[in-house]
Amino acid sequence: LAKPKRGSIVDTYQTVSVNCAKCRERLFRYKKKNGTKSNLIKCFVERIAEDSAGILENQPDKEPNYACPNCQTVFARAALIRGMPALKLVGGKTQMKKK
Repeated sequence: LAKPKRGSIVDTYQTVSVNCAKCRERLFRYKKKNGTKSNLIKCFVERIAEDSAGILENQPDKEPNYACPNCQTVFARAALIRGMPALKLVGGKTQMKKK
């Protein structure tokens, strides 16, 4: 399989806001190729444009799960997809909105 696109081409992608479905807190903003047209299944870490809730820097090294800092709901787990670090999102735990 081909590696995901990187660099300046990703800058043209639409930025979507990823929020916790339970408490509505913004978790991060993500560069997604087709905006909100399709579901968000995985997020490549390098495409996260803004880490609003500080999820990436507050993550312990041994903990594979990512939780909302406000309500502690686990919304994703760490994964390596096609050689790139990514977050695999748990279904129904996040909401995606335009900006």
